Amino acid sequence: MTIAIQQNIRKAGLRVTSARVAVMSLLTAQAEDLTVKELYQKLYQQNKKIGLATIYRVIADLEIVGLISQNKLSRGDAKYALPHLVETGVLQIKCADLKHHDQAELVESLQIVFQKFNANLLEIEFMELSQIN
Repeated sequence: MTIAIQQNIRKAGLRVTSARVAVMSLLTAQAEDLTVKELYQKLYQQNKKIGLATIYRVIADLEIVGLISQNKLSRGDAKYALPHLVETGVLQIKCADLKHHDQAELVESLQIVFQKFNANLLEIEFMELSQIN
């Protein structure tokens, strides 16, 4: 697997380094998304002594070339995974007053936006603000 990871890094135009291979190997082996700190901890447990700043730089490089993707969480944290592992997400839009006839227009607009990004709009649920808070 390491050879395939090295080839992917090279194809993306990056220099193959032990830190990049270690991060990519870990993300490939994981079923769930990981934060940078979780990556650091797991690599440390594997006796790979890579600094936190180095991991941040590696993540930034790999994300720029599209080898990994970022999933932002509500608290401002971000989790990272291989692009094909990022399947679903939740988009929450709060509107002060959305009448029934406006809902259909909003759904059509969202479908157009999602199509532009090759994403599927799976489900839409409208709730009053009093139900959310």
